[in-house]
Amino acid sequence: MSIMANQTADYHGDVYQWNRTVPTDERDTQMEYYLPNWTDLVLAALFCMLIVVTIVGNTLVIAAVITTRRLRSVTNCFVSSLAAADLLVGLAVMPPAVLLQLNGASWELGEILCDSWLSLDILLCSASILSLCAISIDRYLAVTQPLVYSRRRRSKRLAGLMIVAVWILAGAITSPPLLGCFPRATDRDSKKCTYNMDSSSYVIFSACGSFFLPMLVMLYVYGRISCVIASRHRNLETNEADKTTNRRTRHATLERTKSMKIRRSECTVDGDPCERTSTEGDVTSSSCKKVGIVRGHQQSCINRVARETKTAGTLAVVVGGFIACWLPFFILYLATPFVPMKLPDILMQALTWLGWINSAINPFIYAFYSADFREAFWRLTCRKCFKSQTTLNHTERKLPTPATWRKNASRT
Repeated sequence: MSIMANQTADYHGDVYQWNRTVPTDERDTQMEYYLPNWTDLVLAALFCMLIVVTIVGNTLVIAAVITTRRLRSVTNCFVSSLAAADLLVGLAVMPPAVLLQLNGASWELGEILCDSWLSLDILLCSASILSLCAISIDRYLAVTQPLVYSRRRRSKRLAGLMIVAVWILAGAITSPPLLGCFPRATDRDSKKCTYNMDSSSYVIFSACGSFFLPMLVMLYVYGRISCVIASRHRNLETNEADKTTNRRTRHATLERTKSMKIRRSECTVDGDPCERTSTEGDVTSSSCKKVGIVRGHQQSCINRVARETKTAGTLAVVVGGFIACWLPFFILYLATPFVPMKLPDILMQALTWLGWINSAINPFIYAFYSADFREAFWRLTCRKCFKSQTTLNHTERKLPTPATWRKNASRT
């Protein structure tokens, strides 16, 4: 005979209440399982769509850099490192979070897997953020030191060292809790898999290393790039004004020279004007060559400033998306150990997913601003589909219809 208990039955968040008479052993069995409601299912579906977008987008970025020779530049080495980190976020970090959502925020995979998953999350997200920082520094060097940056061997070696440094720093941010430097509390709930916020010193260390210091570097670099480009724009405008003034002066000088030629031709012998004309023609051709060289240099400067302006625009969108996605999470993460009241778990979960969205939008930022990436994406996806469909239609046109086949057979 089971012991009967009167409890209230309702579900609010993670709290179960029972309002019907249920046997105690049956109640204990039902308490072990969580049935997701429609909100959990909708959120899980949205998260799965985000995972697919993250995986497909970053895979296309890596495939585009590998298969397109024009995209094998120094900057795109950093872009590939960023895409690799974001791809691993979509493959290894987001799916367990979906499982956690469907299981009512209860972790059922054990403490070791929980620590491994959280460490992988910190490692990959830190590598993604630091890769964005490395891209900003690379663009800063390309804009402020173009002659040094144009030496391919040196720039490729520097890019390789920076990429290695990015992953080493990400590992250094992740490893202290694994090495026992910042141990967790012993009385924590084994069913809750959350970030290590038991040590305020580690929270400050990881938040500064993963976000705040890279953010300051990116903002400083973007500010310097904007100042350099603005200065070059002003120089171009000044040169254009000087060029207009020189053109007018040169035109007036040519008019005076023509009038002098006419007067001299009236006063000199026929042979002696021929010599002067040939000499003046040589001077005119040499001056035209100089003007052509100056114009070519000015056009190259205009093209360079246009490229740098486009780079600054892309970098502004990247930095803006990065800050919009990660700043709310790291503010909450940094403030949690110092707030006396317990913050709701759903807030941390929502801001964590907001940060992971940054891994999904990065490929679209580069695809939107780079014609080479757009062409490579088209070639890797839609172009192949359309080509296969066109080939299939062409093959079907070549195949004889049954009536034509019978007609040809009867003739033979």
